[in-house]
Amino acid sequence: MKSRTIILAFLLLGLTTVFTGCKKDEPTATTGGLVVKVQLEGLTGFEHEVGVSIYTSYENWNNDVYLQYLFTDANLQADFGQLNPGNYYYVCEYDNEMGTDERVVDGEQVQIVAGTDLELTVTLE
Repeated sequence: MKSRTIILAFLLLGLTTVFTGCKKDEPTATTGGLVVKVQLEGLTGFEHEVGVSIYTSYENWNNDVYLQYLFTDANLQADFGQLNPGNYYYVCEYDNEMGTDERVVDGEQVQIVAGTDLELTVTLE
């Protein structure tokens, strides 16, 4: 009887080890995220209603063929979601409501890496 209990205990211990030791492999990320926040030089807060566009190449930027064009939203950011890894070019355009203050960052480059969500802060001079 005692040997049956010991054998049963080892069997249960072995089964517990097998089922808790197996872990699913996490899928490898193939994309990276990009969120852009824009602030004006000399100010501490972020701006909303700033136009932000991204381009997949220098040639596309040069020919104004953008991948996406967004405005910074109520959360003060332009969220481009998940993108394929690589180098992208971006443009940020700010124009105040009265049309008296225009600021642009044009043709800057950012690198997207798989598995990394990037939050980019751009300062407009």
